[in-house]
Amino acid sequence: MSFHISCFPPLLHICIEGWGNWRWSEAFSVDNVGTLLRTIQYKGRIASLIIKVVQLSGVQKQVIFCGRQVMCSHLSQDIELRVVQHYVGPDSQTVVREHCDCLEAGAKLPSYVLEDTEMTELCVRARGDEDWSQDVQLERRSHGSCSSVVQVPCSSGSLLYVWCTLITIEPDSHMQQRVVVFSPLFVMRSHLPDPVIIHIEKRSLGLRESQLIHGQGHQEPLLNTEADLTHHLTFQAREDEDASYCAVPISTNLIKQIVNKTENEDNLKDILADFYGPKTSTELPWPYVTKDTDRSVLEPLAQWDSPMQVKLSCWKPGLNTLLVELLPWALLANNSKWDLWLFEGETIVLQIPAGKVIVPPNFKEAFQIGIYWAHTNTVHKSTAFKLVHDLTSPRWKEGSGSEVVTLDEEGCVEADISLGAFPGRQKLCQFCVSSVVRNGIQILQIEDRTILVNNTPYTVQCRPLLTDHALGTDDQACEIQETYVFSLAASEESSLAKPSSVPCWDLLQTNVQGKVEYPLPLRYMLFSLFPRPDAGVGSAAWSLPAPIHPDFPRQSLSVPVGPSSGFGLSSRAIVLTYQEHLGVTYITLNDDPCPRMLIHNKCPIPLLLKETVKETPRTEVYCRPLPANCSLHHELHQHFTSFPECRQKEMLPTLLLKTTSDHSTTDWTDPIDINCLGTQVVFLPGFGCLYIDVVHERGTLVLSLAPEGSVDTIINQHNRSLKLSFRVLVSETSVALSDDITSPSGSVELLRLTLTRLLFSLAPEPTSVPLELTVDPGMETASISALMPDTSLIEVFCSALQIDNQLYNRASFHFPVLLCQDQRVGVDPGGPWSSEANPTDSPEALEEFKQSCFLQLSVTLAGDKCTVEEVNFHLQPARVYLEDTFVYYIKTLFYTYIPDRAIASATAESQRSRESGPDPTLPEQVLQSLHALVHPVRLQRLTIQPVNLLVSIHASLKLYIASDHTPLSFSLFERGPLCTTARQLVHVLAMHYAAGALFRAGWVVGSLEILGSPASLVRSIGNGVSDFFRLPYEGLTRGPGAFVSGVSRGTTSFVKHISKGTLTSITNLATSLARNMDRLSLDEEHYTRQEEWRRQLPESLGDGLRQGLSRLGISLLGAIAGIVDQPMQNFQRSWDMQSSAGSKAKGVISGVGKGIVGVFTKPIGGAAELVSQTGYGILHGAGLWQLPKQLYLPVEEKSALAPNSHLKYVWKMLQSLGRPELHMALEVTIVSGSGQEHAGCLLLTSEVLFVVSLSEDTQQQAFPITEVECQQEPGQEGQLILTLQQQTVTSDTEGDGVRERLSEQQYQRLVDYVTRASQFLSPSTASLLLQPPVTLAEPLPTVTKSYRYLVDPAFTKVFVSKFHMCCR
Repeated sequence: MSFHISCFPPLLHICIEGWGNWRWSEAFSVDNVGTLLRTIQYKGRIASLIIKVVQLSGVQKQVIFCGRQVMCSHLSQDIELRVVQHYVGPDSQTVVREHCDCLEAGAKLPSYVLEDTEMTELCVRARGDEDWSQDVQLERRSHGSCSSVVQVPCSSGSLLYVWCTLITIEPDSHMQQRVVVFSPLFVMRSHLPDPVIIHIEKRSLGLRESQLIHGQGHQEPLLNTEADLTHHLTFQAREDEDASYCAVPISTNLIKQIVNKTENEDNLKDILADFYGPKTSTELPWPYVTKDTDRSVLEPLAQWDSPMQVKLSCWKPGLNTLLVELLPWALLANNSKWDLWLFEGETIVLQIPAGKVIVPPNFKEAFQIGIYWAHTNTVHKSTAFKLVHDLTSPRWKEGSGSEVVTLDEEGCVEADISLGAFPGRQKLCQFCVSSVVRNGIQILQIEDRTILVNNTPYTVQCRPLLTDHALGTDDQACEIQETYVFSLAASEESSLAKPSSVPCWDLLQTNVQGKVEYPLPLRYMLFSLFPRPDAGVGSAAWSLPAPIHPDFPRQSLSVPVGPSSGFGLSSRAIVLTYQEHLGVTYITLNDDPCPRMLIHNKCPIPLLLKETVKETPRTEVYCRPLPANCSLHHELHQHFTSFPECRQKEMLPTLLLKTTSDHSTTDWTDPIDINCLGTQVVFLPGFGCLYIDVVHERGTLVLSLAPEGSVDTIINQHNRSLKLSFRVLVSETSVALSDDITSPSGSVELLRLTLTRLLFSLAPEPTSVPLELTVDPGMETASISALMPDTSLIEVFCSALQIDNQLYNRASFHFPVLLCQDQRVGVDPGGPWSSEANPTDSPEALEEFKQSCFLQLSVTLAGDKCTVEEVNFHLQPARVYLEDTFVYYIKTLFYTYIPDRAIASATAESQRSRESGPDPTLPEQVLQSLHALVHPVRLQRLTIQPVNLLVSIHASLKLYIASDHTPLSFSLFERGPLCTTARQLVHVLAMHYAAGALFRAGWVVGSLEILGSPASLVRSIGNGVSDFFRLPYEGLTRGPGAFVSGVSRGTTSFVKHISKGTLTSITNLATSLARNMDRLSLDEEHYTRQEEWRRQLPESLGDGLRQGLSRLGISLLGAIAGIVDQPMQNFQRSWDMQSSAGSKAKGVISGVGKGIVGVFTKPIGGAAELVSQTGYGILHGAGLWQLPKQLYLPVEEKSALAPNSHLKYVWKMLQSLGRPELHMALEVTIVSGSGQEHAGCLLLTSEVLFVVSLSEDTQQQAFPITEVECQQEPGQEGQLILTLQQQTVTSDTEGDGVRERLSEQQYQRLVDYVTRASQFLSPSTASLLLQPPVTLAEPLPTVTKSYRYLVDPAFTKVFVSKFHMCCR
């Protein structure tokens, strides 16, 4: 089959190869989703091709070509198929042909382009055998499906019985299609973890056969089963065990009792869906354990009081195959790192190795899990668990004194097992026991409660421990005894990090009786990057204990890495994230992209750093040891305990320092304020003066501690970088959002953003160095430069901004503009708001322009020019216009681009691929939030200035509700320093502005149009009264003339505002009443007509009266005519739908009711429309109407005029090159030798230069780039010359004229015709006598041929340059 696409319009033609002379079908478009039919006639035969166009996404469609006869196989082995075709030939004789094909297992054959009358019977045989089965007659059925059993002979002498199901899709229609499906009689599926032996007894024949069925959810057909014969199935787990006593009878007649007699047509269509596209399964892999929490429907448990169940059901819709499922009551999966023992009461039931899945026995009592500990030679048990079912739970034995934890069918519980008997040497294993129901089976899963993931490129040593007491004191460093250590392998860049479970925790308990500071054991972890952290280093090789608690989702740890070259001990900042999902704790380690603090201790002695906490600490606060001449990362207690909160103003706590001398107890220094940048001097007892320098570098607070005499080193350590400054002024820029997908004819504009007088500025941030330092002659220049911040300031100013609704003229939307600036009064013609003035002429004009801009945004960058430190946003008073119909339309439109099903399928596929492995995996929710925790939003300050908005909202729900110019004022939003997630920041912003809107709820209610907008009236009157007194007072200060002018302007403003407010209030009330009456009339045609007329706003009072009176008359006429028209419309609609008599009567009664309702609502709506149109006319005529207008009308681009893409040429024309690489595609005008011009395209590859005709959409010429020369015509920038070096040209006429007017395909056909016709001509005697004598051939002269093309001058030099690059 071949296809051809025409350019204008894009239509598709198809033909069948081998049917002679390339007979093409009628053209069709792939823009319309659905099924269509195209036929091709040849020599009395008709070929019907069914074309299915499926919408995969907003930008992708699937086109399926198929015939009427489809052959599918659900068998587990390949079969050979022989189809018999009967048709009448051109000589009116019946022709019989046989088609033999191999139908592979689980696949389909290419469909046969045959009619139902041509394909009458078929037969099958096993692949490689010689004997065929009996013929299967393909009888035509009007609807539904029919099945028959086919006996397939095998080479072994046995018979294979299969179902042959004939399904007719869309019968008695042009799209009728016949599907033949081969499937086994019975399919066995075992959900057991191990294989099971099935014994098949044929009691009527006295035969018994066995078959091994693999478990774990695999499906296998039952072999050697016959039709119309009852088989009895018994099951045997192992060869050394007995088979089951109860036999399950199955037969082919049993399927009729299971399948519903009324077949669903939609299920029959889904049969072919299994064979198109990739093989995807929605079922989870065995043992059906998933971390998915989005399941809306909970599955019922099949049974809990019997060990096994056999379930009989239909295998696939539309087929007669019987599915036999072997379901255990439960599956128990041990996904922990321990070999567990299962107890029921005091009895050991069995052992569950790590990573093993078993079928547990039916529990009669509460069960426990245990671990064998070799040091005590004892099995230590957990608490008891009791399964609770929705129905009647089993009767548990009472009298058990131990604690029993209940476990629901869908839930999880925690289990702890203590190992060891001596205090201080005990270990604790923590597990999560969860339960879900899948496929009617209760899945019990035991997994380690804590999962560690090392995403760093380092091997990390880890020490987990639990303690019920404080690990350190307020004045000393933390000292912890030796505990269990295990390693986490480094992650590779090419693959995801492998999760690892925490096998056990060291349990640290107090040996003496006393006050317990922490009554509950808390989990801590210590980390180290030393290869052997305990080799003579001690606690200095480990990080401070990190609390593992849900209140601390993110912690930045300072993990020691060992001595570095020349600077002592150093550390790496590693982020520890904490997340919980379905009872399991996930802890990840990542490199910290921006550490909170970095401390340089340049003192020759070790120090101890302490943080002062004013409030009660949420966890233990440790002192940080600072070795001599060392650099360490650090994070304050306030930092990780307040994450991800967004506090309004967060002051960092003060720090204390002291020496770590063992001879005498030293005192702490005075508090060090790290909120103040610069250098501080404190007295360190036992050492002397200590200079502390506090600076911000790329979001990190850097503290440098140096002894006396090193202050010059501290001050001079800041390197100054080059300063870059620029300023760009854009007069106007406009960005349009267009829809190129939903409209097949062309591109449709949706939104347009227009920015007027846009100013971009990048400059060093203004310094704030004290004046006394700049005039001090003793202060060096380098010292002053060190105090100046090395930051840059990016500023964006916009004089005007407007977002237009470009669909306003195409659909019935109310607002042409969505966002614009509030109207200003008294703008000077040459002021900063005018388009003629240049604000960069002077600094004063520039500053005045910045202050008057509608939008102001300033961003402060750190010294690296990449890290954002401060953001300041200011917006002048603006107007916002929203309507729900437009929002819903845009939302639906975006869903067509990226549908939800594509995202859901991609997520499910990635979830299944991760959960298929045996190792623990990270759930999708954990992965999604991990990036937000590792890379938080870091800002020193975020400021949003107060915002004042006038909001108009139209909601077209059951009733029309509108709010007109509601004033909303939002207070200042300021946060900093800020370290939070993007989601938390958006939540805080939403709550801030939601609270601001809530406080203005009174204005919102008062602005409702259905109430007459009293708030707008009051606001307008207030503005008029204010101008009435303000303008004369301002004129009084400037003189008598200004006072008189102020009185005049104040009086005019007072009258104008009162008139405008009153008219607007009355008009809005009338409009709201009219729209609601139109909705209540229940006449959709009347409502649509009225909405279309409302878009035609009157320009004067006369227009308003004329339109209002005409609509009042039409409403009165519609009210009277609706009594008769509505019943007739409903009756005609019921008649067209061929409804029953009762439905017709019901429709007539409903129409009468609508007509009666319209008698009351339509006149009221018409009268209100008269008032509304009159008010609009007065407001328009007086210039008081305040709705803004679109700046630019929408621009429509036709799809037929769009240029071809590069992909089209690569996929369609360059595949013969092997590895097509298109360097440039240039649209040109081809100029032939005779002067004719037609559109074309030059395709430049690394080997060949192609010339393509756009009108014929075919290749015209192909030149090797080594044999042509490309250059620009001298003096003509828009002309391109190709010079070809060739040996000779036989005919100039053919080369210049006819050849270039023929396409490549037409020219080849002409050559073939001349060649075939010349063989029938015999040469004459005269021609033989006139033949010249044979002479030696001379070398042909080299002929140069040139081709000329007209090109856009902007691309001529580019194409010539790329051509020369390819020639090299």
